[in-house]
Amino acid sequence: MFMVVQMILKSELGEFSSEKMEVSYEQYLDMIELSKGYYRDENGLEMWLENGFMVATPNLIQRSILIINIVEYDEEENEEEK
Repeated sequence: MFMVVQMILKSELGEFSSEKMEVSYEQYLDMIELSKGYYRDENGLEMWLENGFMVATPNLIQRSILIINIVEYDEEENEEEK
């Protein structure tokens, strides 16, 4: 099963959308697992945007919201798995 996902960072500086990425279901689950440490880690966030590249500092990350949207998924494969 494949999906197309897009990350969105909402912060006081605005809303930033990543490029759309095609990932497997397992990769999507890995993204979710990594996002659980989003606020706890003292790391920033690097993200390819639709129009460039963004690096956000840890203090900005702590005051923002990360959204991982599923834009599209392969229903046919999903139906076959059932």
